[in-house]
Amino acid sequence: MLRLLAFVKNRCLHLPHQSVSVIIGKCYIIRRSLIFTEGVVMKFPMALVFASCLLAAPAPAETIPAVPLAAGPVLCRISTENGPAHFQAKALRRFSELIAVRSNGTILVEFHESGKLYRDADAVGAIARGELEIAAPGIWQLDKLVPDTAVLMLPSMFAKPREIIRAVVDGPVGAALSSDLEESMRAVVLGPWLDLGYGHIFGTAVRIRSIAEIRGRSIRVAGGKGNEERIKALGGLPVSIPLLDLPAYLERRLVDGVLTTYETVESAALDSHGVRSVLEDNQYYPFYVPVAGKAFWARLDEGQRQAIRGAWAEVVVDAREEAVRAQEAAKRSLVERGLTVYRPTAEESSKTHAALLAREDEIAERLNVSADLLAQLRRELGKAERR
Repeated sequence: MLRLLAFVKNRCLHLPHQSVSVIIGKCYIIRRSLIFTEGVVMKFPMALVFASCLLAAPAPAETIPAVPLAAGPVLCRISTENGPAHFQAKALRRFSELIAVRSNGTILVEFHESGKLYRDADAVGAIARGELEIAAPGIWQLDKLVPDTAVLMLPSMFAKPREIIRAVVDGPVGAALSSDLEESMRAVVLGPWLDLGYGHIFGTAVRIRSIAEIRGRSIRVAGGKGNEERIKALGGLPVSIPLLDLPAYLERRLVDGVLTTYETVESAALDSHGVRSVLEDNQYYPFYVPVAGKAFWARLDEGQRQAIRGAWAEVVVDAREEAVRAQEAAKRSLVERGLTVYRPTAEESSKTHAALLAREDEIAERLNVSADLLAQLRRELGKAERR
C-alpha cells in the first residue's frame, strides 16, 4: 500500500490540477459503483481506485483533453449565508430561478441560503476546489486569497459617495481585481458586482457616539484584513466574527461595537441580541462578487454559460438599486424599534479621513496591496470626483 501511495503522489505531481480534479471525480463514481454492486458491500481502498484511474490518465507529456460536456441536466448549487429576508438572498433566489428558465431546464439549480450549505468564508474555498458551483462572497472574505482586494477597504475609500465608489468598482480597478480573483479562486466572475451598502459602527450596551469613541473598544468585523487595519488605525480593537456566530457574542456582551450595515442588522434581527445604536460614519462600502467555479463552468456549453451570464446581468441592475432601498428601509424600521443614530460632524469626518490617509501607504504595505493598484485607485477616484 505504501508503494501504491508513492505512485499516486508521484503521478499527481506531474498532472495539471484540472486533470487531477476530473480523475478524483471519476474515482468516487467508480468506487461508489463497486461498493454497492448488487446490494453486496465491497470495500475498495480509495488509493487503489485512484491508482487505477491514474494508470488510465494521459502521460504527463500528452495534452489533457477538455472536460466532456454533461449528457443530462447539470447540477448548479448557489450558496449564501444570508437569510431569506436579506436583499442579497432574494437577489440570488431570483438569479437561480432565471437560470432555470433561460437554460430551458438543462441546468438543475439548487438555492441554499442561511449558510445551510456553506458559510461564505467556506464557500470561497469550495469554489476553488470545485465543490460548489456558484456563490457571491463579500469582498471582506476575499483579501486572504487576493490581498489587492483590500484596496477597497483602505482610507482612500472612507466615506466616499456611492456613485464614486461604483465608478471605481465598475472601472479598471474592479476589472483588475476580478481577473486576479478568477485566477486565485479558479473561478469565473459572472458580471458586475452587487452592492451591499455602507458599513457603519453599531453600538451595543456601549454607545459609540463619535469616531473618537472607537478608541479602546472591541469592534466586530465580518472579515477582511483591510477592515481590521482601518479599525486599528482608529484606535479600536478589531475582532473577526462570522455573521452566524455574532448573536451569541452580542448576547454575552463580548464586543462593544459591530461593523456592519442596516440591512444586515435588520435581516438578522441583531437589535434583538443587543445592538442599540449606530455611528453612521460610512466606514466602507462593501460589494458581493458573483463567481462560478471553473470546474463547473467547464461542464457547460456556450448556451448554458450565456444563460447564466444573462440571468445575472438581468438581476444585478435592479438588485443594486434594491440594495439602496433595503438599507434605507432597514434603517427606518430599526429607528422605529428604538435604534439611536449618531453622526460624526463634518469636521470630525474630514480630520479622520486626513489622519487615515497619512497612514495609508504603511497600511497598504502591511496588507500586501500592490503599489501600482493603489496608485491606480487614487487616479480613478480623482477622475470620478472631477466628473
